[in-house]
Amino acid sequence: MKAWKLLRLATIAAIGLAGSAQALAEVGEVKMMSQFGIGYMQLTLMKHDKLVEKHLAKQGLSGTTVTWAKLGAGAAANDALLSGGLHFASGGTGPAIILWDRTRTNVGVHGVAALSSMPNMLITRNPKIKSLKDFTEGDRIAMAGAGSSVQTTYLQMAAAKEFGIDNYKKLNPLMVNLPHPEGLRALLSGSKEITSQFTSPPFQNTALENPEIHTVLNSYDVMGGPNTFLMVWSTKKFRDENPKSYKAVVDALKEATEAINADRKRAAEVYVKEGGGKESVDKLLKIMNDPQVRYQLAPERILPFAHFMHQVGTIKNKPASWKDLFFPDIHDMSGS
Repeated sequence: MKAWKLLRLATIAAIGLAGSAQALAEVGEVKMMSQFGIGYMQLTLMKHDKLVEKHLAKQGLSGTTVTWAKLGAGAAANDALLSGGLHFASGGTGPAIILWDRTRTNVGVHGVAALSSMPNMLITRNPKIKSLKDFTEGDRIAMAGAGSSVQTTYLQMAAAKEFGIDNYKKLNPLMVNLPHPEGLRALLSGSKEITSQFTSPPFQNTALENPEIHTVLNSYDVMGGPNTFLMVWSTKKFRDENPKSYKAVVDALKEATEAINADRKRAAEVYVKEGGGKESVDKLLKIMNDPQVRYQLAPERILPFAHFMHQVGTIKNKPASWKDLFFPDIHDMSGS
C-alpha cells in the first residue's frame, strides 16, 4: 500500500478516535448546591465527606472537581440550573415539579431522588390566630421562595380545604419572601411586619421554644401523612451527556442516606461543623430522631401534591405516576 494511503487511513482513524473520545468526554466540574436546614443533610455529608469525588473516582473520573453553592430558595436553584450555573438543584418539591412541567419539550428536568420527609409548620406569635380563618390583612407570613415554594403549595392546599378550591390563593397576599433563617429572625424580633412563618426543622423547633409562638398548621395534616419535603433534580441533557458523573452523584446520595440512618449523631455533628446553624448537636439529634422525620430517596405522597398543582393550574401537565417526575434510577424503590 502506498505511503499516502497509509497516512490517509491513519488520519481517518485518528479523527475517529478523537471523535469517540469527545463523545465519551464528561464535564470536568460537577456543580452542586444545598440550602438551609437539616432536610438537606445528605448534601451536607456529601460535601464534608467528599462522597461525590469518591464515586467519581470509582467511575474513572478522579480528575473531575466538585463545587458547591448555597442558595436560599428553589426558584433561585431553578434559574441557576437552566443557566448552566448548576448541574444538580435541590429544594422543595414545588419548584422541582414546576420546572419538570415547563421543560418537558426541551432540557427535560426530572427528579434525581427525594431527600427527606419532615413536617413543615405554619407558626405565629399572634395569639388571636388559631386557624387559617383568623389571619387578617395585617398579618404577614415569612416564607422561603414565596409564590413557588413547597410551603406555598401546602398553604394553598390548606386554604382550598378551608375556604373552597376557588379561594386557594386567599392567603397569598400575606406571604413575604424570606429565606428560613431570615424569616425566623424577623418572627422572633417582634417585627410588626412579620407575625408568622411557614418553615421547617430546625427553624420551627427553635421558634417554638419561645412561649409566645404556637403552631397553626402542620403540613402532614394537609397531606394526610408523611410527605416528601425536599428533593434533588437535574436535566435529561446532563444525565444523557454525563452518565458516569450522574451515576456518581446518585451513588453519593445513596451512601449519604445510608450513613445518616446508620449514625444520625455523626450527621448532626457534621451539620454543626459545616456551619448549619446555632443549634447544638443534641438538639439537632432530637429533631432528627422524631419518627416524623425520614431520610430516604423514594418520594412519599408527591403525586397528590403534584395533582393539586395541576388542579389549580400551577402546572399544565398531570403526572400519572410518581415515576413520571423522576429519572429511572430510583424507579425500583417504593415511592408514592
